[in-house]
Amino acid sequence: MRRLMVLGLAVALAACGDDGGDRVAADNAQEAETGATAAVSKLDDELRNGVFEKAIRASGAACPSVTGSERAEITPGVRGWKAQCDNGSAHLIQILRDGTAKVTSRRD
Repeated sequence: MRRLMVLGLAVALAACGDDGGDRVAADNAQEAETGATAAVSKLDDELRNGVFEKAIRASGAACPSVTGSERAEITPGVRGWKAQCDNGSAHLIQILRDGTAKVTSRRD
């Protein structure tokens, strides 16, 4: 699993969210989406894919361009997104309430 990476855009969007940083991700998954998670969910596909592209690159993985993304269950009860890159790689992305992106990359 990759290190947690901070997304500038998601952090800016999270500014209107409440501070739930002490809660674990599994607890967050059971609640309505708030903060950065809700903000990313509301982005149009093109902008959301751009956010994911930056998060994937910041994690150190190669991703020239995100060609698509869809909602996915990251772990049981934890929702996020699966992003597909034009180089054939796929990545699971969870946006935490504080705007941090947790990127898990498939290894070929």
